[in-house]
Amino acid sequence: MKILKFCLVLLSVALFIFACSENKPANTGTTNVVVTNTNAAVNTQPSAAPDELASAKKIYLNTCIKCHKEDGTGGESVIDGQKIKAPNFTSDRLKKEPDSEFIETIENGAKEDGMPPFKGKISDDDIKNLVKLIRKEFQKQ
Repeated sequence: MKILKFCLVLLSVALFIFACSENKPANTGTTNVVVTNTNAAVNTQPSAAPDELASAKKIYLNTCIKCHKEDGTGGESVIDGQKIKAPNFTSDRLKKEPDSEFIETIENGAKEDGMPPFKGKISDDDIKNLVKLIRKEFQKQ
């Protein structure tokens, strides 16, 4: 009888050691869940990827904000001794302007308002993304 108890205890210890030494993946505290919604609406409007808008935001902050202000309202100012008259991006008039007008103005400047041309200084893609940023941030489109 003692031998049987000894064998059971030894077997229990061996099973315990085996179970504890099993290679299990570490619990990282995260759970992967895959959700599929076949009834989701499809967005058909073209939009800029977050990275594109991040790049445009950086260009706006480094280049455009001096004249057009952080909130896009523009106005008159003097920069480097030159009088600048930056348009208000939030105005109804500019909300109706086609993207092509914005692109042309950014590329060629607006001499009468004191805006320099940026063609060759800002890539074509970045100019298009600046227009998307203006529409999204200041015109809520």
